[in-house]
Amino acid sequence: MNESLPKVSIVLPTYNGAKYIRQSIDSCLNQTYKNIELIIVDDGSVDETPEIIKYYQDERIRYLRHNENNGIPNALNTGFAKATGEYLTWTSDDNYYAEQAIEQMLSFLKRKNCEFVYCDYYVFEDNDLSNLNSVKLPDALALEKHNDVGACFLYSKMVKEVIGNYDTDAFLAEDYDYWIRVFKKFSMRHLNEPLYFFRTHTKSLSVSRFYEVRVADILVRMKNEILDVNQAADFLISVIARKYPGYFRVNKVLAKILFFRKISRVLRDFKMKKLSFKEAKLALRDVVAGD
Repeated sequence: MNESLPKVSIVLPTYNGAKYIRQSIDSCLNQTYKNIELIIVDDGSVDETPEIIKYYQDERIRYLRHNENNGIPNALNTGFAKATGEYLTWTSDDNYYAEQAIEQMLSFLKRKNCEFVYCDYYVFEDNDLSNLNSVKLPDALALEKHNDVGACFLYSKMVKEVIGNYDTDAFLAEDYDYWIRVFKKFSMRHLNEPLYFFRTHTKSLSVSRFYEVRVADILVRMKNEILDVNQAADFLISVIARKYPGYFRVNKVLAKILFFRKISRVLRDFKMKKLSFKEAKLALRDVVAGD
């Protein structure tokens, strides 16, 4: 290993990730760029995850464990607090990198003289690699509309020093919130190359908690002052209409009549800081769920 090269810290938060985590760990350790540290933060797993992690003897692995499940943003903050690399990234226990991912992203950052790079990725279902779909991300981000940074990225330590920690209240949208904060301070550049494999399956948070993620996304945009109350309420009405397409199949008018006032009240209280992010998310989740 050429230790004169800058070190890259990869944080891997996991919770009951035994089914897929080997592939995720292997993809980090088998990078063509060797000067990495892999900080695995076990967020209170009760399955075989700890035993799988302890099987690895690679000196580049650092293993940290929470005694109870505290959520991804807490695990990320734990990991990055211990990171010693000049460049930082994180990955998920059910996804994995292409072998040249870190090398190409680091080379891109140096070549473009920027602090943050994001790149394209493949999507596949469970273990079926016979049907890979390539996701092409935009060169110009539209974070006021949606999270289009994707799951494969690398940024300098300076970004962390300026932006700080991941917001522990923004669980399910902690990455989106962070990218918006980064976007306000730094240039975020697109590497037009698929360097990551994103797995969809029924237990992934993006699938199992789809509508709660959408609610969190909208609150993140309000928190960062890129949506006002009326705009946020309209987005949430669209979420409700999507969840019940038969009931609201003609248009969103009925949904707006039934839910707009209640949604707007929660959003106003959130904007005025009468409700925390977590409290607003729970209240809006109940509306979307029809409770």
